[in-house]
Amino acid sequence: MVGEGRSEEVVQVQDKRMINIPSQIRLKTEFFEGYGVEELIKTIIVLGVSSIVAYIIYLFTRVTLISTLFVIGSVVIAVVFLTKNRNNFSMADNIINIINYELMQKRYKYERGNFNKTETTNKNTK
Repeated sequence: MVGEGRSEEVVQVQDKRMINIPSQIRLKTEFFEGYGVEELIKTIIVLGVSSIVAYIIYLFTRVTLISTLFVIGSVVIAVVFLTKNRNNFSMADNIINIINYELMQKRYKYERGNFNKTETTNKNTK
């Protein structure tokens, strides 16, 4: 009996049927809840861009504290914005969804057509 139940689970996977996975089980490697490899790569990109901007700020101001705080602040903000919640949405995902919703067409102009075209053509022929 126990072996049969296990073989049914394997057959379901081999048939590529949908299997419900509990939300506590993560499918990707995560460093902490909601922050995985994909978010780390995005944060490293933010770190690189902010380092370049911080260097340009340093060239103009010659103050290392402002540049350093800019880099640290941008990385912290990136981590907060990219960390996904239990619904698998991050703040960045929510902002993108809001922008897409605002840009979506909401008004549909409708012109009523003449559905009685056959009657008008019959009147003209008489």
